[in-house]
Amino acid sequence: MHGVVIDIEPTLRAHRSQLHTQHILIAQGALTSTGALLNNALPDGRWHLVADARTWAQAGPALVAQLTTANRPYTCHVFAEDHVAPTAENAHALQAAFGKSSAALAVGAGTINDLVKMASHRAGIPYAVVATAPSMNGYTSAIAALLENGVKTTLPCTPPAAVLADIDLLAAAPYRMLTAGFGDLLSKPVSQADWLLAHHLVDAPYAPQAAQLIEASAALIEDIGPALSRREPQAVGQLMGSLLLSGFSMAVAGTSAPSSGGEHLISHYLDMTHYAWGQPNDLHGCQVGVATRTTAALYEGLLALNPAHIDCANRAATHLNWATYRRAIAARFGDLTPAILPHAERGYPDPDQLHHRLQRLKDRWETLTCALRSTLRPAAQIAAQLESAQAPKTFDQLGVTPGRARRAILHSKDIRARYTILHLLDELGVLQPWTDRALHRHALLW
Repeated sequence: MHGVVIDIEPTLRAHRSQLHTQHILIAQGALTSTGALLNNALPDGRWHLVADARTWAQAGPALVAQLTTANRPYTCHVFAEDHVAPTAENAHALQAAFGKSSAALAVGAGTINDLVKMASHRAGIPYAVVATAPSMNGYTSAIAALLENGVKTTLPCTPPAAVLADIDLLAAAPYRMLTAGFGDLLSKPVSQADWLLAHHLVDAPYAPQAAQLIEASAALIEDIGPALSRREPQAVGQLMGSLLLSGFSMAVAGTSAPSSGGEHLISHYLDMTHYAWGQPNDLHGCQVGVATRTTAALYEGLLALNPAHIDCANRAATHLNWATYRRAIAARFGDLTPAILPHAERGYPDPDQLHHRLQRLKDRWETLTCALRSTLRPAAQIAAQLESAQAPKTFDQLGVTPGRARRAILHSKDIRARYTILHLLDELGVLQPWTDRALHRHALLW
């Protein structure tokens, strides 16, 4: 094979026993090796190919040629629309369509991969993915992000047996999809900080080996923004390798926490309100990039805080009881409330829990802030990285109004119980003023 090849195997070697995905090819011209790679990864029998109208046009004919040459029986399921909704209902319909297929093959990116991942998991058959865009880090994760009752949730499922990524195909994807992958990966500093925050304050498990994969993932995209904007094969390949390593970190950790914190909640809120109420949204990773700037700015406020000013007793005494807060959620989310409440209630502390948590914050302040500083990057630096890749860096560039941007930051913590900077600042009573300050000080709105 000629041209650029990205080999992430040396980084994965120490983690191989924990990983389900055993076959990976990131290279120029990789589509010509589809038959050989997939025959090693998937069982004999009839394979079920799944794509949408756009991704089928990109890769379908080449795949069919490969499978025909290999005398491989196959069935095709091509969604008529270009943008398929990532719903639990669509995953269920796919599962039923698989019938007696021995394996599934996802031909696409985020939504197609998640739908096939969940459907094949529930059908009890293996799957592989032919990536059509370096747009997100979920290819190799052990979760699928789907809408259930209007709420974006992550559900555990089996990762692919193989990932094939043709760099030429990836580089030809709409450029917005490349910036989405880049934006998704830039969340590493704040998602890692949220993971550390949850580990110290609510005893969430922390896996150093997964953190090592995140570091390797981040190293691959260091300073690639300008080359990525020119669609240079080496930069596109490194972006894809970085995305796969990020997905593997979630598989090793057994949670999406290494790569998904408060910045992802903000993006999920925008997606949720898009599907529920028809409000504008953008690609997930583009939203994550802007939200990463936002939460990085919030962290700058936390690191500048004097812990002596935290009054644990007062915060506990003025903390709203759950019944009152439940009414606030209903006012915020309307018809989405029944789906939101279970997540919000799991993450909502009683006064004693809040007092204990804030006291722990004060007691561990030096240790915790030292750990946070080791992973965080300034919001201005993240903005510069986004700009270098010509990626969106403001909410306006996502089509999100100032009021909705503010609501996304203030209310998204209710859609998942996992502890983040958004939860902590709300418990400190500063989320609203610090959000307003960050939006304007860092020119996040436009």
